[in-house]
Amino acid sequence: MKHVKRLIPYLKAHSKAIGLAVLCMILSGLLSAAFFYLFETVLRQILGNTAPDKMTRVNYFMMIVVVWAALRVSVDFTMTYVTQRTGQRALTHLRADLFAHLQSLSVGYFERKRTGETMSRLTNDLAALQAVVTVAVITAIRAPVEVAGALTYMISQNWQLSLFVVFILPPVAWLINRAGRRIRAATALLQAQLAELTNYLQEKISAMRLIQTFGTREHEIKLFNDVNQAAYARTMTPIRIQAGLAPMIEFVGYSGVLLVLWFGAARSMNPEKLLVFLFAMHRAAGNLKAIASLNTMFKSADAAAERLFEILDTKPEIRDAPNAIDLSDRKVEGHLAFHDVRFSYGEGEVLHGVSFDIKPGEVVALAGLSGSGKTTISNLVPRLYDPTAGKVTLDGTDLRDLKLQSLRNHIGAVPQETTLFHGTIRDNIAYGKPDASLEEIVEAARRANADDFIRAQNDGYETHIGERGGRLSGGQRQRLAIARALLRDPKILILDEATSSLDAESEGLVQEALARLMEGRTTLIIAHRFSTIRHADKILVMSNGNIAETGTHDELLARNGIYSRLYQMQTFAARSEEPQQLQSNDEPGAFPGAALPAAS
Repeated sequence: MKHVKRLIPYLKAHSKAIGLAVLCMILSGLLSAAFFYLFETVLRQILGNTAPDKMTRVNYFMMIVVVWAALRVSVDFTMTYVTQRTGQRALTHLRADLFAHLQSLSVGYFERKRTGETMSRLTNDLAALQAVVTVAVITAIRAPVEVAGALTYMISQNWQLSLFVVFILPPVAWLINRAGRRIRAATALLQAQLAELTNYLQEKISAMRLIQTFGTREHEIKLFNDVNQAAYARTMTPIRIQAGLAPMIEFVGYSGVLLVLWFGAARSMNPEKLLVFLFAMHRAAGNLKAIASLNTMFKSADAAAERLFEILDTKPEIRDAPNAIDLSDRKVEGHLAFHDVRFSYGEGEVLHGVSFDIKPGEVVALAGLSGSGKTTISNLVPRLYDPTAGKVTLDGTDLRDLKLQSLRNHIGAVPQETTLFHGTIRDNIAYGKPDASLEEIVEAARRANADDFIRAQNDGYETHIGERGGRLSGGQRQRLAIARALLRDPKILILDEATSSLDAESEGLVQEALARLMEGRTTLIIAHRFSTIRHADKILVMSNGNIAETGTHDELLARNGIYSRLYQMQTFAARSEEPQQLQSNDEPGAFPGAALPAAS
């Protein structure tokens, strides 16, 4: 239970509500115990009273029962409502903390963890905790009070007969404890298997287009059935334990009832006393059964809490230094510099002492084959990772000495694969500046060549674009991403050159929008097609984690080095496959930076 105890800080904020709930739980248990005496009195009046005013007395005690019932209903309602509300508030707070903490974790964490596993922890594991902080808490407090009340009544009526019940409790407690240990281990395995199932579903649903294109439906169904059956097997283990535990407790309880009946008959007990005694014994057994299920719930919740708090215990790899500088207090020029930067993802070094700088307003492109280190360099600028050696500076200050949020507030990005969220076009453009006015959003869309197609939608800027912008074309998604960056108005811009998969018309609109976006900003471009970066102020040619060549497009072609060879290979391949598209790309205005002055 050590992990469930970590929920206590989330409950302390609701101490008054918890106090009221606990009081109601105790009152509920005491009222249940009082019912035994009240029930016996009513039965005595019905079965043993032969006086003329019998019905008057019966009616009197029936009215007492009605009052008792009304009081019990009121107490139980208050107890259940307050407990449920408090538990839900605590879990809402925990869920918010988990999500906020996930936002603070580094990109590396999400690369190591599967998405479905994290989702399972925030859904399945939280559901297990919900059962504890709502239903189980009530049982944990009220059931022992009811058991104690029932035993008190039984002992007051016949202590010899009560010994039979007392002798029943130790084997029941032993069964509960033994089953609880087995359930704890089985539940931990079950939660892990449910995480695997959730991850599998998330992965396959997101890849549904590929699955249908390749026609692998039957193969995927077979794979899912294997995962599904494994989850079923894990689910059945604690169910089997619980299913076996309940009948055993029932058997012990029935045995006790038979013994009580035999002993009561032998001692010639009054029928009403024997009947209420059996009723009290039944209530005690029922509450012991509830305590048995309670043990299962707490064991399951402990396993779930361990997995949830493991997330909260994970420390962010990228975080603010103790005396980090807030960029909101100074003017940012946008001068980026890499100083002998080395970086490793864990196995093998990716960057080997890279040094270069980008002056304010300068456009620098990174070219090279896949895996040469281009994306890694772009990831170091917003501190998605930190260098393993060397440093990256902004206006002469090490990025690690700047407040992370204030640094990222000055950075904008347009990725190759545009990330849009389920919601309206307006919401997606305003993502980087949520408080932007509609006029600002429209102006950003206009400059991104997106206003026309937005207004052509049925609901204009309030049009819902579907998950990941699935209702829009590639060019439209790119222009929304550009509008989002324009609205954010960053000092530093990172572009993952994203026009290679667009048609000629969309490419032209995107390039024109990118040209507006880059005006006056320090821009780092990850180049995929060398023909589109001819007007960059400087091109860095990456090879195996090093800068192999530096220069302008024309200078690098004249050297007949790596850049020249790769450029010629791309040009030849493009002419072979799409000669007319290549001709369009080779025109001076093809690169987004064509609107900028050409490098001298």
